[in-house]
Amino acid sequence: MRKSFYLFFPLACILYIQCGAPDKKDAYGSWDTYRGSKDASQFSSLSEINKDNVHLLAPAWTYSTGDAGNRTPMECNPIIIGDRMYVTSPQLDLIALSADTGEELWRFSASEFKEGSGVNRGVTYIDDGQEGRVFMSSGHYLFAVNALNGTLVRSFGDDGKIDLREDLGRDPESISIALSTPGIIYENLLIIGSATGEGFDASPGHIRAYDVMSGEFAWRFHTIPQEGEYGHDTWEWIEGENYGGTNNWGGMSLDEEKGWVFVATGSPTYDFYGANRLGENLFGNCVIALDAKTGERQWHYQAVTHDIWDYDLPCAPNLVEIPWKGARRKALIQPTKMGELIVLDRYTGEPLLNMEEREVPPSYVPGEKAHPVQKFNQGIQLVPQGLDSTYLTNISPEANAYAREELKKHRNEGMYTPPSIEGTITMPATRGGMLWGGASYDPFSQRLYVNSNELPMILQLDRVSQGDENADGAVSGYQTYMLNCSNCHGTDRKGLADAYPSLLGLGDKFGDQEIKTIITGGKGVMPAFSQFGEKQLQALVTFLKEGKIPEDAATAAPSGLERYVLKGFRLFLDQEGFPASRPPWGTLNAIDLTTMSIDWKVPLGAYPELKKRGLPDTGTQNFGGCVATSGGLVFIGGSADEMFRAFDADSGEVLWEYQLPYGGYAVPAVYEVDGKQYVVIAAGGGNRIGTPSGDVYMAFALP
Repeated sequence: MRKSFYLFFPLACILYIQCGAPDKKDAYGSWDTYRGSKDASQFSSLSEINKDNVHLLAPAWTYSTGDAGNRTPMECNPIIIGDRMYVTSPQLDLIALSADTGEELWRFSASEFKEGSGVNRGVTYIDDGQEGRVFMSSGHYLFAVNALNGTLVRSFGDDGKIDLREDLGRDPESISIALSTPGIIYENLLIIGSATGEGFDASPGHIRAYDVMSGEFAWRFHTIPQEGEYGHDTWEWIEGENYGGTNNWGGMSLDEEKGWVFVATGSPTYDFYGANRLGENLFGNCVIALDAKTGERQWHYQAVTHDIWDYDLPCAPNLVEIPWKGARRKALIQPTKMGELIVLDRYTGEPLLNMEEREVPPSYVPGEKAHPVQKFNQGIQLVPQGLDSTYLTNISPEANAYAREELKKHRNEGMYTPPSIEGTITMPATRGGMLWGGASYDPFSQRLYVNSNELPMILQLDRVSQGDENADGAVSGYQTYMLNCSNCHGTDRKGLADAYPSLLGLGDKFGDQEIKTIITGGKGVMPAFSQFGEKQLQALVTFLKEGKIPEDAATAAPSGLERYVLKGFRLFLDQEGFPASRPPWGTLNAIDLTTMSIDWKVPLGAYPELKKRGLPDTGTQNFGGCVATSGGLVFIGGSADEMFRAFDADSGEVLWEYQLPYGGYAVPAVYEVDGKQYVVIAAGGGNRIGTPSGDVYMAFALP
């Protein structure tokens, strides 16, 4: 901790108590917005369910959407308007339920538009003065749906929908884009981010706003600066190159009083190799404050410069008001994949803690130039940064010995060691640290709660030959695969057992047209690649079926800029398949914002096979997020053991747990109907951790 802070800490606390903590509990008594409220607090002031009675909590109702598929995720955070709940299904149907019984009231399917793939984490509601409307996304469309009866609001956009490929300044037919996390509403505007893909051909991730009534395009903020705009000179532009990503895929928060929207962006693409985008790369990996009316930039803070680790800022920042130097300070807290909580002044972007810049190792991959310095100590650190022999697994002598030998085989020079051809150990990795589930902020206790991963990965790059073009100059199926698909499925097409399927033998399972449909429409967490022309698509299908790699792939001189791609997502594991770092591998954390220190940190989840050996809870890889309540509880699923738990908000003790039918990799929602409190979570399982896929929403209440 910074010693200077403690000099004024006692006085700050006294003044804060005298001034009084926030008293607007009604602002947190409903759950009508993604993550509970527009300030992204992810907190409920309801307290009927509390420490004294949570042990009595039992299922109130269970609803099955009926459309689970193999490896389909369901990560929706439900919203509740009055006595109605709005959720999405694995195949991205929008469903209205009775919030107190779970009865299905209506269902809207986008299948008639040939859309319905990928991830949907929630929807947005507005009272339009009539029957209300719900905005939901599926594929490359954003739909406006009547909240009362589930029909399209035909007066919105193009007969009830907006094509998300438009208004980006590019030919819509060349773009593949979706909206995985819902937008946010300010006055008459719906402001949205996007999910763009992560390959060399990814679409740009500009922020856009539309009129909530008409669907008319209002404004656009270029997250990849255009010529003449601020930040354009932070890129080394190459004519003919594609520049994509730099997108807000994890949601945004809103200060309605100030009229500012806060967005957190991911990295530019390609995620792990940036020879075509050298420079600082604004506005990649930034927190950006925008005027919600106009999209004009107010300030920005860049957390990672020229990102080549996929260190996206994965969720909306929490808007907080904290005691600071004898007064109350409006601030924001940005969770990061790097395991830090960045604390910034909300209206200036100034770091409130003593951030420093340090030199970092260079890249030795041809064409790449890693940025020479990165930011460290950006905030409150929850996860070890970097992996050495002292932090290797201790679950058994055999596991430790195996990990030690494997560690020697890879490049490992601490945090921000660039990806390499021999393979680089990175810790924390692209799976966090913190992820899209975000943090829960209790404005009354001044605590922040967040789940986190402590998992090392291996970032190994493979060169893509560019000498295998057809006679007419068309890109080969091999190249298309390597530049767009190898990130997830690996350069060997073997996938990752707990997340991405192997593509070997694909031609034995599907015909050409079926494979094309999956590619262009997406499936499960796989986005749609609708931008491929017919020749390119057929070439890709042929490669997927035959797997023929050009003979000169390793040696051919490239025609143009070098290309390197990741050899698939690979966790650094021991000989049994457990993480090679020392547990806990997943944690739930409580941070006291009056002291900027960790109050408690406990393992989140356990592996049954390790418990049988007498090992303490190790924590597991986890997704989704937590919700704190005024009942002194913190609710969270997220763990690979598929449990739903309530923790004591003051101590971190588990007070209640329930075995879900499928993993609860979503943010719960807390609400009440007719004075009765409920907690609901999407139990959809899926392929992120390797547990079975499901389609269940479960609500819990006191008997």
